[in-house]
Amino acid sequence: MKNFSVKVLCEIAIFAAIGFVLDILQSGIWKGAFVNGGSIGVAMVPVFIISYRRGLVPGIICGLLLSLVQMMGGIYVINASSGWRGTVGPFIQIMLDYVLAYTVVGVAGAFSGMYKKGDKKVQLIAIIVGCVIGGLLKYASHVLSGGLFWLGDGSYKFMGVADSSWLYSFVYNGAFSIPNIIICTIIMVIIAKFYSQLLNPDDTTGRAKEIDDLNTGYADKEGIE
Repeated sequence: MKNFSVKVLCEIAIFAAIGFVLDILQSGIWKGAFVNGGSIGVAMVPVFIISYRRGLVPGIICGLLLSLVQMMGGIYVINASSGWRGTVGPFIQIMLDYVLAYTVVGVAGAFSGMYKKGDKKVQLIAIIVGCVIGGLLKYASHVLSGGLFWLGDGSYKFMGVADSSWLYSFVYNGAFSIPNIIICTIIMVIIAKFYSQLLNPDDTTGRAKEIDDLNTGYADKEGIE
């Protein structure tokens, strides 16, 4: 790909690293709040930024890299003694809860072109729709894992819902996934409004424009064309 320069690869790595640090911080803050895992925070934001900044593929790669680095900190898998859950179950759990969880967030990059080419109203729509879709895909990944592997015998309840039905997976994972989507979308809207250069590497506003103006002024002063 012609757009896959060393600079882009470095940006992907940097934003994945930032996402990992944020994920560690929010996991520590919310440790114990969700018995089966989960936390509320802004770890999706770096993936969203690179997704709008560089597009779909870099966004997905950034999310995948974040997922793989996160797994280095440890994973937890429920083992079944028989049936398909005992054979391919652990692999599917890892894919849903770890590998795909942040990777699918990069799907927001599909709206990168819409954001960069649209007016302010279109840009706002692109940010909101992309972030919500990316966040919902992550939510769906956790719901599938919860419904397939984490359901119990009904002895435990979360927000009044017993852990023996798929509804439990929707409610439990929604308790942290929905706030994450809302918080991260709001932050992305703020970034798009006040720090748009983060989402557009070709943006000449801000410091880059100041440097251009200084160079132009210097050239005019010296009589340089």
